[in-house]
Amino acid sequence: MALRFNLRTRGCAIADVIDAFFCVPKKGNVKRLEDCVPYGENLASLLGASGVSGAVVAPCACSECPHVWNCAERRTQEVVDIVARSPNELRGLACYDPLRIGDSLRWIDKAITAGKLVGGYAQAGCSVSGLDAARKYPLYGLCAKLRSPMVIEFASTERWVNHRPQVEVVAADFPELDLVLVPPPETEAASIMQILKRFPRISFLLCPRELQSNFALREYVEHQGRDRVLFRSSADGWTHSVETALALPLNLEAKEAYFSGNAKRLFGFLQ
Repeated sequence: MALRFNLRTRGCAIADVIDAFFCVPKKGNVKRLEDCVPYGENLASLLGASGVSGAVVAPCACSECPHVWNCAERRTQEVVDIVARSPNELRGLACYDPLRIGDSLRWIDKAITAGKLVGGYAQAGCSVSGLDAARKYPLYGLCAKLRSPMVIEFASTERWVNHRPQVEVVAADFPELDLVLVPPPETEAASIMQILKRFPRISFLLCPRELQSNFALREYVEHQGRDRVLFRSSADGWTHSVETALALPLNLEAKEAYFSGNAKRLFGFLQ
């Protein structure tokens, strides 16, 4: 049975909280593939203790790892294994290797079709090709065909500035594809709202403090873009992130959509 929490705001019960982007953590520097120890903690129990009822698991962020080019399948399998231990609470994303297009498409298609994973994952700037390169297009086409979201992470402001135009090209070329962007902290709100207004199938994963600190973005989310912004935890951890989110001056409908409604719809959590 999935974990459920009756969170309240202003005396009214609201929906569960789903962390729509939990990146598998790695400890220390990986100099050899043998040093890359699989994540072995019980993620569901950690969620429950923090007031979070579910999470979308992304492959480990290894932009500094010397082996990033040849372990996409291994990282994908790790996510599959993590999700399999707690299938009610967790959903997972698949890695893609642009140098092994055929193999990548097969393992992603197999995992999503079997219900083991729910979408694709890529990190801007962590690849031999840009987001709008021909080698990436088979991945977007597959996700569109399977009606699965494509999550793209931007690990730094520099990457956001340099690669955001490529995302706009992809969105224009694949209007039927659900793109979910993970911008870096303190991203300029104007650039987020510009994309939300131009591309109806692009959503954003935002920490609550991003909404807390920007009135214009918060107003836009509440009145126009409530179906396009999803909760993700910050570096402060789940408990602090949930507390910050509960304090956001959003109406009940916007909070429900932000906390879990949009994640349930995009990533296939049980309603």
